[in-house]
Amino acid sequence: MELDLSISKKFDEILANVKEAQSELSLAELGLVKKMTYYAADKTIVAYMNYAAPTSAECPACSLINDMMKDSIDRDLKAAILAEFPGWTVKFA
Repeated sequence: MELDLSISKKFDEILANVKEAQSELSLAELGLVKKMTYYAADKTIVAYMNYAAPTSAECPACSLINDMMKDSIDRDLKAAILAEFPGWTVKFA
């Protein structure tokens, strides 16, 4: 089943409007979201993130900063989704 065009447009607008704080580029420009899945029956949206896997050579401080950046992006994306879909559940994968 294909996603309703109005829902697809909302997803595109959300990804265009949510910015990564350091670069001030949108999540759409950065390609940080692989896809978003919409489950109307249980009012759930799942955002499949496109974060790079950490490397074993990564320094502890860099790892902490990356985790903080991811948390910030997830928080901002969740807030933007809930603004368009109030009362829904947002999950990340």
